[in-house]
Amino acid sequence: MNINHHHHHLDRCAGGRLWQAMFHGIWTEPSTTEEGRQKNIRRGSKLKHEEKNPCLKEHDMSFKCLEESSYNRNACGEYFENYKKCKEFWGNVRSERRRAGIVPHLPPAEERDKIKAEYLENRRRKYQQQQQQEQQ
Repeated sequence: MNINHHHHHLDRCAGGRLWQAMFHGIWTEPSTTEEGRQKNIRRGSKLKHEEKNPCLKEHDMSFKCLEESSYNRNACGEYFENYKKCKEFWGNVRSERRRAGIVPHLPPAEERDKIKAEYLENRRRKYQQQQQQEQQ
């Protein structure tokens, strides 16, 4: 999505008044600067998606990189890739839980660290087993 196009849409929605679009109950003044717009979007995104977005930290780090690199997307490729991998991981978790009939499909925030740790431990074990098989 073109970031600038998105901001212009939000400005039109704002109509120069206080607005609430995307900000989940938090009133905020539309910003006139790019930095202010980005802050408003991140603030609203964090408030709205903390429970629904398990990759919020990766999302925020991508935006921070963009800010620090004057919005040079090429400088932030590693952050975007990390965010993409995070979304894929939790998408797979959600699919597996749905197939298994586990509700909610996306684990609550307080369970996610445990799930990630188990996943990493299983990967470490599989890697060690592969190494042992190759040495035999």
